[in-house]
Amino acid sequence: MGFEPVADGVLVRTSRRLATTSTLVLGHRTAEGRAALLVDPAWDPVELAAIAEEVAGLGARVLAGFATHAHHDHLLWPPGLDGAWRWATPTTARTALRERDRLLAEARQDAARYGGSDHTPRVLDLLGRVESYGDRATLPDLGGLLPEVRVVEHDGHAPGHAALWLPDSRVLLAGDMLSDAEPPLPADEITGRTDVASYRAGLDRLTPYVARAAVLVPGHGTVTTEPMLRLETDRRLLESGS
Repeated sequence: MGFEPVADGVLVRTSRRLATTSTLVLGHRTAEGRAALLVDPAWDPVELAAIAEEVAGLGARVLAGFATHAHHDHLLWPPGLDGAWRWATPTTARTALRERDRLLAEARQDAARYGGSDHTPRVLDLLGRVESYGDRATLPDLGGLLPEVRVVEHDGHAPGHAALWLPDSRVLLAGDMLSDAEPPLPADEITGRTDVASYRAGLDRLTPYVARAAVLVPGHGTVTTEPMLRLETDRRLLESGS
């Protein structure tokens, strides 16, 4: 499935693997194409290569990417989109660097299990090469080319996890939270700790944005126009231990 619009200037593509979403946020037009931010591109090497082709077909040019957290399926990048900034929160960037060997091992296991492609070596090389965007409340707009994107950081699901709030379109990109495809996962695969309190605090941090959102995009699952139902469901599941 290719990119589909979910709001003005926001397109989502869903992987065949665990319904993982890739989000393209469009900005202003330039001579080289419409500026764009690519969030959490995933998953298989052939799908990542297709993302680069689809972006070109849309007349867009990816100037920057963002990884919502330091799990290997959210640190991927499409071959062919070299030269873009690749941002993450400071904690995620540090973790991706420190845990690179483990993340690569997980990605290699994926390739062996599901079948690689000619793109696999390049995908592995690009894995996790993110850097901190700084300590600002918003991502750099690269000279006004990208729309306003606010970073909502918390430690639910993973240390330094971030959602992205797009105020112009009222879209919340939730990362691995608020999914209809997977329950709340307070056990972090990086640290090995289960931290329900941090997950609950993460939901609290997201609540005012969920309340304002017209559209919510989870990292896995389906896009919804009823974000508060997702939040209420996650709170209930978390409290019940499901």
